[in-house]
Amino acid sequence: MKSYFDNQSLLSTIWKWKIHFIIIGVVTFILAAIFSSPFFITPLYKSESRVYPINSSPYSEESESEQLLEILSSSDLKRKMIDVFNLSERYDIKADDPYYRTKILKGYDEHIDYKKTEYETIEISVLDADPQVASDMVDSLIAFYNQKVKGLQRKKFGEQAYSYTNDLNRKKLEIDSLKKHMDVLRREYGLLDYEKQAEQLTSGYMVALAEGAEPQAINEIRGMLGNMEEKGGDFFLLEIEMEALEIQRDTINRRLEKALSFANKDESYAMVVEEAFPADKKSYPTRWLIVLVSLLAVEFLALITIIALENFKNVKS
Repeated sequence: MKSYFDNQSLLSTIWKWKIHFIIIGVVTFILAAIFSSPFFITPLYKSESRVYPINSSPYSEESESEQLLEILSSSDLKRKMIDVFNLSERYDIKADDPYYRTKILKGYDEHIDYKKTEYETIEISVLDADPQVASDMVDSLIAFYNQKVKGLQRKKFGEQAYSYTNDLNRKKLEIDSLKKHMDVLRREYGLLDYEKQAEQLTSGYMVALAEGAEPQAINEIRGMLGNMEEKGGDFFLLEIEMEALEIQRDTINRRLEKALSFANKDESYAMVVEEAFPADKKSYPTRWLIVLVSLLAVEFLALITIIALENFKNVKS
């Protein structure tokens, strides 16, 4: 049986049925042009913006750009966009639909997209029937991102500030307890500064002996040296402990101030590299592509059908 898929037979078949192919092509062209028109497919306009993450600290091993993508993809940002722009109405999805959540999220993902570029910026793009709304949605998404990160930052550093405040209060209690103990030693034994007093009393005692000071003065010095000998070591250890506690207190206090500063900061967390603007030309649908694909598909299907008919006739005859 002769094959209809060799070049000669194929060209011969096409030429034989050329009028039919032309009619099918014209009809397909007209129908594709009609059904891809705004009467059947709502034209969509695209607005785009590119942003770069700034002033934020990563919460894990992911980069700041990946963190930005995660937050943009979060369900609470999606819910906010859906509510603010009434996307259920824009996407013609009824709130009482049993699959409302699935459909609205699918519509959201079909119209709103974000991806990382090779330069670590994040490209945000929105499709909508109204070019101004598409631009507004991009700007709002960036604003909502800033609000979300600001809330996360305030929560994170607020928790740190709370922890540092508790640590600081504990250190203050320890310092106050130590001061009371040292105050008792100061009052009862006249201890003020162990190292300086030990040096001065020893020097004064030697001078008093050498110069033949009065016994009362020498005994007074001896008494003070006795106090130093009895409680000086304890006082010296308390001084060292007090110095360490004061260093710890100051360190915690600096960390607390830093945490409070970050918690109360009012700044942007996304630097806009390219601002969104209302498009003046639709991005969807691409009518010429729809017409071309439809024309090629229908003509190919017609060719297969005709070849099958020709083959059937030949077999029958």
